[in-house]
Amino acid sequence: MSFDKTMDAVNKQVEPCVIHIRPGANSNDLRKDITDKLSKIHGFMNLDINALIRDENERKTAIGLEMNAMVQANKIIPAEMIVRMLKKIIYSGNPELNQFILTSFPDIIEQAKEFENNCARISAIVYSTTQDKIVEIKNNNLSLFNIDSLF
Repeated sequence: MSFDKTMDAVNKQVEPCVIHIRPGANSNDLRKDITDKLSKIHGFMNLDINALIRDENERKTAIGLEMNAMVQANKIIPAEMIVRMLKKIIYSGNPELNQFILTSFPDIIEQAKEFENNCARISAIVYSTTQDKIVEIKNNNLSLFNIDSLF
């Protein structure tokens, strides 16, 4: 069995917990507060896509160079490329890193489908809003239909 097939088999057995925090209008402070508490109190690792892309670009990794070429050509970085970057982080081999927060991705249903089909299932979606600091949590065995209603 090839290394990639072996890793895919392992990844299917070791499903990480991935929470996606969707920002509501003018809710950046609440989103940051939720993210900070999940990180500090519960050990989640925040995967801010914009920061990760910037880091990959600055380190001149293969994926960073590929993303930079897309941006230089005035093209949008495809979800497949972002998922490829995330998969390396999520399945890095460190067993203590198995809880993640996704921020700034996915933004649309196609990105969510790409992530769930090729990386991991989104366990919960937290939607923050400034209206009375309401937080809505969707975690009822998320299907893409549930996710689509939030995008």
